[in-house]
Amino acid sequence: MESATYTQQPATEKGRVRRDRIIAEATELFFENGYHATGIDDIGEAAGITGPGVYRHFAGKDEILIAVFDRIWMILKTGVDASRDLGDRDALSVLVAGHVQTAVEHRAEIALLHRELRNLPADYQARAERNRRAYEDWWAERIVGVQPHLDAEEGRMIARSVFWLINAYAADPTRPDIPVDRAGGLLTSMAHAVIGDT
Repeated sequence: MESATYTQQPATEKGRVRRDRIIAEATELFFENGYHATGIDDIGEAAGITGPGVYRHFAGKDEILIAVFDRIWMILKTGVDASRDLGDRDALSVLVAGHVQTAVEHRAEIALLHRELRNLPADYQARAERNRRAYEDWWAERIVGVQPHLDAEEGRMIARSVFWLINAYAADPTRPDIPVDRAGGLLTSMAHAVIGDT
């Protein structure tokens, strides 16, 4: 899975901390108010700097949103990497746990990925589609491994269904008020039920 960081990483720890603060504050503003309704000045104020100060770290809102999405791709890639040397059933346990944890801990980012990707340049949308397909294919291969009567396309269908099930927790603004641990457990059980590996 690819990342697409268009800006150089800051050379100093202070610069990295400031950049991370900008990304975190922008994430919340994009999630609460929408990408188009959030201005650079809004992001700067939330991050404790001036709007023009944001441009020392990012060329514009596009680059900030790309940085948000890149982090999600890298988190999901960590789950894929952790599952590489495992049998299919164990690999799926790692993949489900990782995706559930991502949805629970990075609700805003997951919701934004579904809602705002279309606002980014076409080359990044294409890269995101390649990432999505690679991630989906990895899941599908493991699913077919535990359900050998399925073909590859059926494995992909099940993988997509699991993603939508888990991501709905992050993206649904009217989600029930369930403690995070309990929600994670329910999502995990439902995901494995859809996969059919229990």
